[in-house]
Amino acid sequence: LTRDGHLYRVDLRLRPDGKNGATSTSKTAFLNYLETRAAIWEWLAYVKLRGVAGCLKLAKETEFAARKIIHQNAQQLKIQDLEFKTLREEIWRIRERLETEKAGGRRGKEIDIKFGAGGMLDVYFAVRFLQLRANVPDDAETRTTDFMLKKLFESEFLEKEPFENFSNGYAFLSELDHNLRLTVGRSSQLPLANQTALQTIVKRMKLESIKDLLEQLTFHRLNIRAAFEAILKS
Repeated sequence: LTRDGHLYRVDLRLRPDGKNGATSTSKTAFLNYLETRAAIWEWLAYVKLRGVAGCLKLAKETEFAARKIIHQNAQQLKIQDLEFKTLREEIWRIRERLETEKAGGRRGKEIDIKFGAGGMLDVYFAVRFLQLRANVPDDAETRTTDFMLKKLFESEFLEKEPFENFSNGYAFLSELDHNLRLTVGRSSQLPLANQTALQTIVKRMKLESIKDLLEQLTFHRLNIRAAFEAILKS
């Protein structure tokens, strides 16, 4: 928290064992939790774990060990379930829950570019599923979504059409997200009723009009959702 507002929002309920868990835990206890008790949805979060402060040597050791455990867990799951049905179903459950809770009930007044259908979370979840299914861990230094999309495509774990849909769509949504934050603050919701804000976003993105913005947004969201469904249902 800064004098100008929140820089990062931390939800302590997402720690190991949730609200019943220790606020701070040791490296050994954390890795043991990942190996023995973590739920599948937690794999999807912790597989992107990254230290940002404190002892960076300890952070890197923990990151590496956590990624290794999560990928090993996924491969053990694959032995029991070759089609990764359990992982697919859990991703669908979490994705639908987030879509309903975070983007539901907007009544057409706003479009949520992160939590809504065809939003950024579709790309995040699809990428993490493919990573765990194909056992493709993140690079130690570069963990961006576009980097991993290229890596999955070049390794032939992602076909050309969904790769292009995800890559192009994610690039558009990321730029829109950046300009949305600059215009209205920390929000993933496109304010359809705020024409002034929309015009500012259009100008920042060098688009022709609000109509052009909404048409491109719809195009990319439909393509992203189609690719997401094809991967998670295949």
